[in-house]
Amino acid sequence: MPYGLPWSEEFVRDLSDKEIRDEFVADQIRLRIAALIRALREQPDRDWSQSKLGQKMGKPQSVISRLEDPDYGKLSLQTLLEVAAAFDLPLWVDIPEWSDWFRLIKDVPSSKTTRTSFDAELLSKKLDAAREVTSLDDFRYRRDREEKSKIDSRIELVAS
Repeated sequence: MPYGLPWSEEFVRDLSDKEIRDEFVADQIRLRIAALIRALREQPDRDWSQSKLGQKMGKPQSVISRLEDPDYGKLSLQTLLEVAAAFDLPLWVDIPEWSDWFRLIKDVPSSKTTRTSFDAELLSKKLDAAREVTSLDDFRYRRDREEKSKIDSRIELVAS
């Protein structure tokens, strides 16, 4: 089945075989990692060659070629950390529930995939904006609780 496409009920039933399920997950993750590395390397504001990414990682171009080959599949966590560091990006690893995994795997890395390397000023602005939203959410939550408390008090008065 092609990478990232919706799955049929029949295919999901086939996944009840653990060996098929494990192979499918491994194939999808290998494809995803290879496509993501290539997409980030070729991102318009980078447009790096495999050699340039290799230089940033302290590895020869042939290593980058293997990383972008979904059939290679012998990536270590350390290698993924080194790739992320070369792009000046964090790495996130998770073991999600199946329904979440299917939703996440549909997001196929492509030429439209972009990630912004670390930028302290931009990150600071995003954190400030997130704090404002959180503060507003906290305010609304407290306000709603107070309103509910007032309504509950009125109901108690009417009931007594």
